[in-house]
Amino acid sequence: MIKAQPLRGPFGWLGQVGLALVTLWMCLKLYGSILLGRDKLDLSAFTEALRQSGLSMLPAITVVTLAAGLILGVQIESVLDRLDLPSLVLLSATYGVLVQLVPLLVGILVAGRAGVALAVRQATMIVTGEMDGLLVIGINPLQFTVGPVLLAMLLMSFAFAVWGTLVTFAAAYCWLWVFADIPPSQFLDAMRRGLEFQDLFEALAKPLIFALLIALIAAVNGTNAGRAPEGISEAATRTMIGAVTAILLADLLFILLPGG
Repeated sequence: MIKAQPLRGPFGWLGQVGLALVTLWMCLKLYGSILLGRDKLDLSAFTEALRQSGLSMLPAITVVTLAAGLILGVQIESVLDRLDLPSLVLLSATYGVLVQLVPLLVGILVAGRAGVALAVRQATMIVTGEMDGLLVIGINPLQFTVGPVLLAMLLMSFAFAVWGTLVTFAAAYCWLWVFADIPPSQFLDAMRRGLEFQDLFEALAKPLIFALLIALIAAVNGTNAGRAPEGISEAATRTMIGAVTAILLADLLFILLPGG
């Protein structure tokens, strides 16, 4: 019998790996028993798992991959429009990292950490009745729970975008300088000539918009989790899928806007 105890501390990851291996072994034993006719597959649970892990995600996956394809196509066109050899590679790399890659990575990481945490917190408060308690004493639950989190997400998303850009460019500068004999001055010159004020504004505005979308999606999913305990995990899953989809769609909108 496996006890549901939190796996924490400096060696908590060992317990997590062990639990994963035990889970895999138990699943393999079940599959072997089914093949040997000693056990039966729960068809209702299997069908529900198929729906949750596959069919229900099909629309989101379709939208995400379509948006990613459009983003790639538009960015290639943008790079070709700015063709200025011999700095084409430097220009495309700096533009892609600053305006596209870093904001997207920041948004997805914020969604996976802060967004899911907010959704779980909201759902837990619903399940435990804490939301009702706030209403009884005259406190707006959404303002009380989402307000501080949204502000923190906005500030940290902006900071992460700036930091991530600096770290990425610093690593690229060092690599190109050492292994490709491209001095940092040439990289900086490509940025100066290729990046406009609008590009910098977009790179800094995207993480803020992404954070806003993430917080709203998390708050809605958490608040609508229902009273059943399983609603907490469902809220977390819906938040992650919805946040990533919203981030890519918002990024696509940035690109398709005039001047994008």
